[in-house]
Formats: sequence, C-alpha cells, structure tokens
Amino acid sequence: MIVTLDDLSIALEKAPMGVLVLKNNRIAWLNEVLTDVAKRPKGELIGRPLQETPLASLPNHSLAEIPIDDKVRWLEHRHTHILEGSEIHYFLDVTEHIELREKVEQLQQRVYSLETTDPVTGLQNRRSILQELDRQISRSRRYQNPLSLIRLSINSESSGPRLHSLLKTISQTLKDKLRWADEIGMLDEHTFLLILPETSLEDAKELAVKLLSDRATFDFKEGESSIRYGVAAWQKGDDLNKLLRRVEKDQEINLSALLS
Repeated sequence: MIVTLDDLSIALEKAPMGVLVLKNNRIAWLNEVLTDVAKRPKGELIGRPLQETPLASLPNHSLAEIPIDDKVRWLEHRHTHILEGSEIHYFLDVTEHIELREKVEQLQQRVYSLETTDPVTGLQNRRSILQELDRQISRSRRYQNPLSLIRLSINSESSGPRLHSLLKTISQTLKDKLRWADEIGMLDEHTFLLILPETSLEDAKELAVKLLSDRATFDFKEGESSIRYGVAAWQKGDDLNKLLRRVEKDQEINLSALLS
C-alpha cells in the first residue's frame, strides 16, 4: 500500500495538534488547528510570508499562550527541518497539563498554609509560632500582662544529619526546661523563638542565661557550634513586628555567645 502526500495531508488535517509547514519562511501548508488560531481561511494564509500572518509569533516560543474561541490555550512548540529551506512546526495543546500543574501548586500552597509543625524539630513552624505571638500580644494589650521573648540562633559548622540532630537536641532541652504556659517554635531553620507569658524582661534574661549555661546538655562538640540570644519584653504600643525587631536587635547587640 502506497501512502500519498494527499493521504498524509488528510491525516495531519485532523491531527490533535497544530501543524505548520514552512518553505523559505512562507506558509506552504497548515492544518485546521492553526487556521482556527489565525482566524483566517487556509487560502488566505498559504503562500504568504509567516511574518505577515497572525501566526508570526508562534515559532518564537517553546510555550505560547494563545486565545482560541474566547479561551486561553497553551501550545507547546516543536519543529524539524525536512528539506533545504523547508521545516515543519508542531504545536501541541498542553492547556490541561498547565491547568493541572497550577491546581497542584495551589493545593500544595494550601497544604503548606495548614501545616503548623517544623519538619526537623517537631516544634511549631514560623507561621504557627507567629500566630501564637500575635495572640499573646493581644492578650497583653487587653490586660496589661507582662510578656517576654527569647530569640536563640545557632551558629554551626555542621550540616545535614548532624545539624538536624543538634536542632532536635536543643528543641527537646528547651521544651524540658520551659513552663507549660510557654511556647516555642522555629522562626527559620537556625532560629528558635520562645514566648514567655507573664514574664518580665529581667526574668526572661535570667532564664536565657540559665537555659544556655549547661554546654553538655546541648551535645555540642568542642568548637562545633555556638548560640546567640536576644531578649525583649512587650511594651505598650508594640505590635508583632515591633516586638520581633526589638528582640532581633538585642540579639545583634549581644555578640558574645553564652554557649560555644
């Protein structure tokens, strides 16, 4: 059985993708998919220079966003050279794939927004501990109760499993030494935040020294790691950001590490 060019043309006409044949940058042939994109009859397109048609920009993109029938469609572009001066361009509709990927990313963001636990230490993650801090600030603002923060940052030469082991040890040690009303979480992968309700600035400083006084408790090897701390207390007029900035500034001022 001999397959003729007419047979191939009929088959490609109904192909589930756009097919464009160029010869010396002029349109030699195209199928229905691309006439729909161009919104022009095939007879008005064949023989014309590509740059003078509505399809001019298509071969310039590996992934093109095209309005078709009042809907946005995504076409993935591939091409191949067949003869001297001639080439075929294929445009595969990947709209469903793009839309599905966007939905997956949206769901991942929703899942992340619902997570409350740091994956390494098991403590509250940044979103969760800041929500708790905001709640405690509102309580202090309402009742004028004392509220203090301790910010602890670990500086370590270790990485990977060893760093994770250190973080877990520190988190467990801190939890064991805090009161039931205190809250602890991770601001980032190296920084702990302790929320101390009903605690004055002086008492918070004393607690910070006490927490970091026993080097052996943290399982640090000689010269391996150090911890810097900052302490701040809620003041009238403070919101979450003001209080966080003050405790971070105190940590920056306190350049000498208690534990090293």
